Amino acid sequence: MKPTRASGRASTQGPKSSTRGRKKGQKIISQDAGPSSETAQESQRKRSKSQQTRKRRVEHATARKFKGQEKWKPLPKTSINALESILDLSILSILTMRRKDKEECQRHLNQLKGRFLVSCAQLKVPPRKQGSMLQVSRLHQAESKKRAMGRTTLQTLENEVSAVVGALEQMEGRMEGLEQKNRTMRARLENEEERAQELLGQGVLILPALPPHTTRECTLQEQMLRMVKYPDAAARAVGALLSSARVREVRAFVDLAQQQVDQLLLNPSPAVAPQDSDVSNM
Repeated sequence: MKPTRASGRASTQGPKSSTRGRKKGQKIISQDAGPSSETAQESQRKRSKSQQTRKRRVEHATARKFKGQEKWKPLPKTSINALESILDLSILSILTMRRKDKEECQRHLNQLKGRFLVSCAQLKVPPRKQGSMLQVSRLHQAESKKRAMGRTTLQTLENEVSAVVGALEQMEGRMEGLEQKNRTMRARLENEEERAQELLGQGVLILPALPPHTTRECTLQEQMLRMVKYPDAAARAVGALLSSARVREVRAFVDLAQQQVDQLLLNPSPAVAPQDSDVSNM
C-alpha cells in the first residue's frame, strides 16, 4: 500500500536495477515521504516521553519511604485467605451472570486472582497491634449486642404502637355509637318539646286583665267608711257617742288604770298590796 501524497504530481521511480544491490535491513527512504512520516515520528516521540514520565513517577514512589517502613512485614496469611474468599465470591457472582464462555472466563479470572494474591503476599504492610484487634473485636461484640437490643426494643415498640392503634380504633367506635345515641336523644327531645308546646297551647286560660295597681293604699277608716251605706249619718252618731258623759268617764277610768299599771311595772312597792285590798273592800 502506497503512502498518501500531499501533492498531486506523479511519483518518480528510480530504475529497478538499483534495488538489486541493497543489503538486508537497509531502510528505503522515499523522496516523497512528506508530512505523514513527520506526524508518525512525532507520535512516537510523545509515546516515548509519556513512558519515561511514568517510569520516573513509579521510581519516585518506590524511592519514597514512610516513617517506620523498616518495621513493616509481609501481609499475614489470614488476610490473604480473606481476600481469596472475597475474590472467589466475586468470581462466582460474575459467572452466574454470564451465559456463554464460562470456562474461559473462569480460567482467566483465576489467573488474575493468583497474580493478585502473589503480589499481595509479597506486599509489606505495617504490623497490627494485638490490643487494637482485641478492641475491634470488643467493639464488634458491643455493636452486635446493641443491634440485638435495638431489634427487641423496636419489636416492643411496634407491639405497643399496634396496641395503641387498636385502643384508638375501639374508642372511635365507641364515640361513633355515643354520637348516634346523642342524635336519637336530641330527636326525642325535639318531639317532646313540640308535644309540650301543643299541650300548652290547648290548656291556656283566658283571664280578665287585672286593674291597674295604685301606689296609694286606702286606710282602714276609709275602707270602713266605704263599707257603710250612709257615712255622714254614721259619723254624726259616732261624734255624739264620743261626746257623751259616760264615754268620757270610761276614758278617764282607762287612762287612770293605764297609769297605775305603768307605775307598778316600773316601780314595784310593798304598799301596793294593801291599797289594792282597800280598793277591793270599797
